Amino acid sequence: MKKTPLEKALYYLSRRKFTKCLDELESSVDLYRDSFSYYLVGGVACLYLNDFGNANLYFQKARQQRQTDTTLLLGQAVLYLRHGDTSRATQYYLDVLDLDHNNKVAKKGLAFIREKGTYEEIYRLIDSNALKRFYPPLGLNPSVVAGLFAAILMATIAMVCFQLFGAHFARGIIFKNSGNGLEAADFSITTDELQNAAPLRTDGQFTYTLSESEIERTYKNVYKHATEPYKGDESLHRTNLARSEANLILNSNASEVFKVKTQEIVDAIEADREHEPTFSTIIDNFQCEDVLRDPERYDGCYVVWTGMLASPETVNGVYKCKFLVWDDSIERLFGNFDLYFQKVPATPISGDRIVQVLAKIKVDTINGKKSISLIEKSNTVMLRNQEKVQSLNQN
Repeated sequence: MKKTPLEKALYYLSRRKFTKCLDELESSVDLYRDSFSYYLVGGVACLYLNDFGNANLYFQKARQQRQTDTTLLLGQAVLYLRHGDTSRATQYYLDVLDLDHNNKVAKKGLAFIREKGTYEEIYRLIDSNALKRFYPPLGLNPSVVAGLFAAILMATIAMVCFQLFGAHFARGIIFKNSGNGLEAADFSITTDELQNAAPLRTDGQFTYTLSESEIERTYKNVYKHATEPYKGDESLHRTNLARSEANLILNSNASEVFKVKTQEIVDAIEADREHEPTFSTIIDNFQCEDVLRDPERYDGCYVVWTGMLASPETVNGVYKCKFLVWDDSIERLFGNFDLYFQKVPATPISGDRIVQVLAKIKVDTINGKKSISLIEKSNTVMLRNQEKVQSLNQN
């Protein structure tokens, strides 16, 4: 299956081809504007190219999406260290150790600051290019490992691990390769993690309260819908349904391990622009009444709704309309939403015409209340029910 630009960038990053990695990222910036992984990979690549200014910009963008990631924290720590801001670097290394108690890079960074953290020593590190020992590690370079040797080694390790820990993972959720680009991520969950799947909470901070078995079953469904080909067609997956199921876990009393793993699947779905729904490929559509009744369940999902557009305007350079959603027979009005367009339509589509819109649901909290808006992906004018539309306008 064709790799996404982000997957290609990760491929080049692991092989230390940093310029090619950035070429892949920069050619696809519009696809990953809200992707943590995109900005993290770009920051690490820039760091290894000693392009510290752009590394800082990438890391700042990544930090807007997620703040508790060891690779990100290590990258930002070394930038502060380079500028002689040892107090900020120290804090970031301590944050890394809070997440990973045995992180070797953070321990080395703290030891250096404690023992030799003067500006002269830092400059000597920079001048000798030895600062790289504090960079986020990239792991083994696959290009320098002989394929046969690696295969034998991995097989041996897998066999030993299975013999030693096979019983321990007996109830774990372990997935096989999906063939949908998600197999590179590790979505397995161990038995110990499952035992703490749903801590009992009654403080009312969760939208959904699920049992341990419900959380486990829902998580399996998220992965299944996101990866299994629909009716044998490798190009079709029920990612829209997977996203709605993921929202159940992300807004529930599930343990952190389930939420982190679920978010990773959501991030992979968001990054896979090649398989975004279209009018012809959307499998699971959601009714307007259901979305209004339970907005958080459908945040980030796609819908195809029929209706009329009104009150077009441009706000801060963004074109938007009011979208009045009707049933297909134009008999019942469900509601109206702000509909934001990716670009101004080539021809006006507001007014008397019925339109069908494919859009992504966006849920915000304003003054303590849930607000639903739509981000248009595609639209088409419907040549039907015009008499009904005219009668509505006359009324």
